[in-house]
Amino acid sequence: MTVNWVTELIDYSGSVLVRVATDGVKYAAAFFGALAVALILTPQFREMARAVGMVDQPSARRINKTPIPRGGGVSIFVAFHLVLGVLVLVAGAPISQSFSFFWQWHFLLASGVLVVIGLIDDRRGMKPVVKLAGQIAVALMLYFSGVHVGGILVAFPPWLDCLVTVFWIVGAVNAFNLIDGLDGLAAGLALIAAAGMAGALLFTGKSVETLPYLVLAGACLGFLRYNFHPASVFLGDSGSMFLGLCIAVLPLMTGSRKELVASLGMPLLAMGIPIFDTLLAIWRRSIRALLPQGVANAKSRMQLMLPDKEHLHHRVLRDTMNQRTAAVILYSISIGLVLVGLGGTLLKGRAPGLFLIAFIVAIFVVVRHLERVELWDTGRLLSGKHGMMRQGLLVPLYIVCDVLALCGVWMFARWVFEMPLGRHDFLSDLPMFVVPVFVVLVITKTYWRVWGRAQIRDFVVLGIAVFMGTVVGFGLVWLLSDGDPGRMRFSILFGTLAFIPVSGVRVWRECIRGVMQILERHILPDKSGVLRFLAYGGGIRFRSYLRELTERPGMNDRVIMGIIDDDIPLKGRIIAGHRVLGGIDGVVEWVTKYRIDGIIITCLMEPEKEAHVVSVFEKLGVRVSVWACDEKILADTRRLKEKG
Repeated sequence: MTVNWVTELIDYSGSVLVRVATDGVKYAAAFFGALAVALILTPQFREMARAVGMVDQPSARRINKTPIPRGGGVSIFVAFHLVLGVLVLVAGAPISQSFSFFWQWHFLLASGVLVVIGLIDDRRGMKPVVKLAGQIAVALMLYFSGVHVGGILVAFPPWLDCLVTVFWIVGAVNAFNLIDGLDGLAAGLALIAAAGMAGALLFTGKSVETLPYLVLAGACLGFLRYNFHPASVFLGDSGSMFLGLCIAVLPLMTGSRKELVASLGMPLLAMGIPIFDTLLAIWRRSIRALLPQGVANAKSRMQLMLPDKEHLHHRVLRDTMNQRTAAVILYSISIGLVLVGLGGTLLKGRAPGLFLIAFIVAIFVVVRHLERVELWDTGRLLSGKHGMMRQGLLVPLYIVCDVLALCGVWMFARWVFEMPLGRHDFLSDLPMFVVPVFVVLVITKTYWRVWGRAQIRDFVVLGIAVFMGTVVGFGLVWLLSDGDPGRMRFSILFGTLAFIPVSGVRVWRECIRGVMQILERHILPDKSGVLRFLAYGGGIRFRSYLRELTERPGMNDRVIMGIIDDDIPLKGRIIAGHRVLGGIDGVVEWVTKYRIDGIIITCLMEPEKEAHVVSVFEKLGVRVSVWACDEKILADTRRLKEKG
């Protein structure tokens, strides 16, 4: 019996080893075959591109310093389809049930059309709208050949499934097209993405589905031999768009709802850098197009399709001043995202926790990264005098926001107390609470107040108005209903919560201005032509001076580095976000440490002391000025009446 058991174990192990060896040969042939083809073809396409004049010339917005042929990414296209075709011929069968003959033929046709569009753009240039129309046409070709997003997520209606699929494909194509601005970056990111998605499929038991990813990874690695810094050939739009198409379409063929992380979650993480860069570009260019002409650092309105040098790789390159280092940094980030996706695939039930941790870390990194460009421009738009919200639109905006906020609080309070939310409740109970509060807000002249210059008493009146309206609403409901005791608790919760959104709507601009002050303290000291100032005095005049600075966000030519104050207990404290450095005794150290250009006196000062302060800073070569907001009589009408 023991002999039989050993014999069966040997037979089973042998069959497993044979299967592993056979699969290993197939996987190795897929990867190394594509690698070899790309290594051989890339120099040939490079010389062909040079011969037809498809060369990237140096310019102000390009990184290359010498003419370099583009369009070399066609070698990846040829290597991918050639090796897949050979694998099918040798096996005499489709790659898998997902990657059938039908899919392979249609994907060859669609990707071929996209590559031709890219080659035309590489050779002669193409209007962005025309190129976008071509990308949409390719996405529609794939959709009608069976490539759908709806099968993975939910059962979308056909029109919505088509819209989402086209958006997904076109978005990925443009994401890789935009990120292709650094030697080896797009091809390297595609290599990492393909390897990560192949790993995710292996972990979910779909090893046979990894062949196209291995072929793509091999082709990208072969191309990187000539594309990594210093590059001798560029992908061109033909190559970068093909990579985006592969990363977008391949997961849709192997995806299912059970393996959502591997089917769509992994591509999203693997394409994290290109997607993030694309969203930044849309945000940045849209905001700058809305900024008024004449704003500092914006000589003309930037259009959405106008290229710039604020892409993610441009910023990393400015920090590192080395293309190799910049590429490795972005590779590392992409590998980290892929590892998060693989961890989520392995952990399964614990994947949400892993993604939550990664999301929190990403938010921190993103905010630190955005503050100098996107957040800065957005703050200038929203808080400036020429912002989107004109004064004439504020009153109707406040009214709409108040009504929506009160309705939302009413529904939340009913949900907390497990009260019904039926049609009858919306028609009878909701108006009893919302309408009285709104009426009291109108009576207390809430919509006539200038909330951009509000004081604490204005918000006290606002709170009293909300409270009074809630009491009136509670009284109406109590009189017209059966006197449910739970109404008292409901009314208290409603009145307490209602004040939060109603007041929050009125402080949003002040919040934005506060954020702009924080950004200015980080950004302005590094800008050329910006003066570094110390403020002498941290009292009311200092806050008045800061108020003047916040009225022109993005256009200030000075930044406050700290406060000098003779009140010793204030040393080390924070006033309006600025640190009190101490008294005048330490000015020599601070002027040197912070490279101070001037001092602004923001307090009342005796003439003798003012003269002393001026002499101290004159010796240090620092400009001295005073912020005077005293009353100045321009005309005395009483005297004029007496004369009359």
